Amino acid sequence: MTSRPKSKSTSKSKSKAKPNGPKRATAAILNAITKPLTPYPTTTPPSRVHPSSYHYPLLLDHVASSDALLSWFAGIEEKRSMPWRKVWIDPERFEGSNDELDEVLATRAYEVWVSEIMLQQTRVSTVIPYFNTWISKWPTIHSLATASHDDVLAAWKGLGYYSRATRLHQGAQAMASQNPSGCPIPRKAEDLMKFPGIGRYTAGAVSSIAFGEAEPVLDGNVVRVLSRQLGIFADGKDKKVNDALWEVADLLVKSVAVGTGKGRSKVPGQWNQAVMELGSTVCTPRPKCDECPIQRTCRAYAEGKVLGGKKGMDIKVPDIEDACTLCEQLDTEDLVTAAEQDEEEEVSEKQSKKRKVEAKVTNTISQYFAVKTPKRKTTTDTDIEDDTEVDVSASNGAKRKSPATDTTSKSVITYCSLFPKKIPKKKPAEEECLVCIIELQSPSTSKWLIEQRPAKGLLASLWQFPQHPLPTTPASDTPGTRKSSAQKCISSLDIGDVDMREATHVAELGNLVHVFSHLRLTMHVQHFRISQDKETTKQRPRENTTPGLPARKWVDTDAMDGETLSTGMRRCWGLVVQNSV
Repeated sequence: MTSRPKSKSTSKSKSKAKPNGPKRATAAILNAITKPLTPYPTTTPPSRVHPSSYHYPLLLDHVASSDALLSWFAGIEEKRSMPWRKVWIDPERFEGSNDELDEVLATRAYEVWVSEIMLQQTRVSTVIPYFNTWISKWPTIHSLATASHDDVLAAWKGLGYYSRATRLHQGAQAMASQNPSGCPIPRKAEDLMKFPGIGRYTAGAVSSIAFGEAEPVLDGNVVRVLSRQLGIFADGKDKKVNDALWEVADLLVKSVAVGTGKGRSKVPGQWNQAVMELGSTVCTPRPKCDECPIQRTCRAYAEGKVLGGKKGMDIKVPDIEDACTLCEQLDTEDLVTAAEQDEEEEVSEKQSKKRKVEAKVTNTISQYFAVKTPKRKTTTDTDIEDDTEVDVSASNGAKRKSPATDTTSKSVITYCSLFPKKIPKKKPAEEECLVCIIELQSPSTSKWLIEQRPAKGLLASLWQFPQHPLPTTPASDTPGTRKSSAQKCISSLDIGDVDMREATHVAELGNLVHVFSHLRLTMHVQHFRISQDKETTKQRPRENTTPGLPARKWVDTDAMDGETLSTGMRRCWGLVVQNSV
């Protein structure tokens, strides 16, 4: 049971922590969300007429709900076996010297930092083996600081977003050089953000989890949880909305921290991890509301109940000066579309027989969200969405009823899934390029030319085969045109003693499509070969170190797997291996 100790002497704690205490946070949030004299009643969708005070977090007045979230997290904390989750180190109870304490805290903060960087846009199951390998290779920030950049990129190979590894390495070097003794990692979030690659989220996570500071975090999972808790129907990435959510996150973590009656404690870190875990496992895009420990304070859930149960209340028209400026209009089509998707899912789940969904005469909200009586009871207890998630049901092991089998609950879930407002993703740009794989063949072996990408930008500092952009026009989309363009490209390369004009075209090995978050790249893979009859010293290839040009080198066939190539380049190399078999 991890709940906040109830302390009657909180006034003393508040006065000491005035710069970071709840009073300061409350004042900051008044810019976007005012605190009501009494909680504003649940608004009625789809009009959702409400003042800004409607979004004031109900969790602040429901200590039992806050404690329920902490207790829920304490019960499931170890179920996913994340190696970076460890018991908080209390400096006041630490048995050892100050130097030993600094060393332990530095290791703990370093592990949290590494895990948070790896977890950005990457699944937990993917990160765990990478984290374990990384920590075994570089167990401390000082060992990482002395590592070579190529080794760091090699260890990151497969995680993607390689600039994260670069900034992590640069941050470790900066911290180690500025603080060669003691704990090199700053305790305060504002100090952490002064180092490369550490933004507000990462700083808040390290500061709260490792050092017990009351600092907020806000990632995609937290945005989803808070948007539903506050009933904010808007794009969480919008600056005004995002700023408001940061302020709420700050207010909440400081509120639970004050409840401990201490300065630093494990509660801020537990709270932040609990909210993130809730968004990851329960308050997902398709939420499991029946499992949520803070369902009672959720505005979106309450609105869904009102809508699904036809319990609409009289709509209050707020004063213009107090009208909410955060929310966007909830479109009726959003509700209808979401409900129609539910009906489609219900049909697909009944694999034993097919059922035609009856067409409705009118496209009204009530037909999708009214309480219905199931025609027959279902005997299954399996929710397909739970198959890949942690079971966080009751501790007695009793099977729970799937939310999807309860029509009333299902309508609420459908409504909650609309929050936060989803913005259609932009279609990624489409580009094409030539990938020139150049083989230097001698009587005994073959070497392959690779070059290093710039230190900044997409795939920074990774190695690649020489590339050349192609215009996306029909005239350039022929094998002959691509061969000619590739020949011109490699003839102009400067690579030491090797005359690239001697390269002959072997074959076009194939076309590969590689998709980045913002780019759809079609790679036309061209194989060229330069033959050497003798392996004289003069003919032996050397690396190019000409200033202003990318670093280039020749790599033996057997050594290619050890190079830090991007995923796309490895796919290209796979075509070479495939065609050589």
